[in-house]
Amino acid sequence: MASPDQFTTLYSRHERQLLRFIASMLGQPGDADDLLQETAKKLWREFDRYEADKPFLPWACAIARFEVLSFWKRQKVRRKYFSPEVMEGLADEWREMEPERDLRTLALEQCVARLPDADRRLLADRYDSGDTLKELAARSGRTPNALYKSLQRIRETLLDCITRKLAPESR
Repeated sequence: MASPDQFTTLYSRHERQLLRFIASMLGQPGDADDLLQETAKKLWREFDRYEADKPFLPWACAIARFEVLSFWKRQKVRRKYFSPEVMEGLADEWREMEPERDLRTLALEQCVARLPDADRRLLADRYDSGDTLKELAARSGRTPNALYKSLQRIRETLLDCITRKLAPESR
């Protein structure tokens, strides 16, 4: 019998990657969030079929791919933009890029950890909460433009840090 703790641990560890996988096949972030929830339900229902000696993420992505295909079938208007073949190609490309994506994710985590506390808090407030700049500005007492400039500076710092970490001479 599948253990809820096992599922929760595996799902929590890979939730962001699974969301990125789903988002790479869709155009709307809101759709990706909704499909992630649907995928999580399906993963739980199918968890007794998961083979614990195999990696969780590829198994979860395979199920997510079917959820996305089902979504596109329900959204006939949007189907004209992405055929099932194109979506399969996107899914295959996403899997092929996994090693590079893992290196980039690790570099990003290391670079974020090196940021000052205030910058890390601002990133968390902006990207974890999903709040708009206007909402953040109202809470922080800063203007949206000032927050935008701060976030832009942080992004540039992170990009520079990640680029240096991923440079062949630094490996």
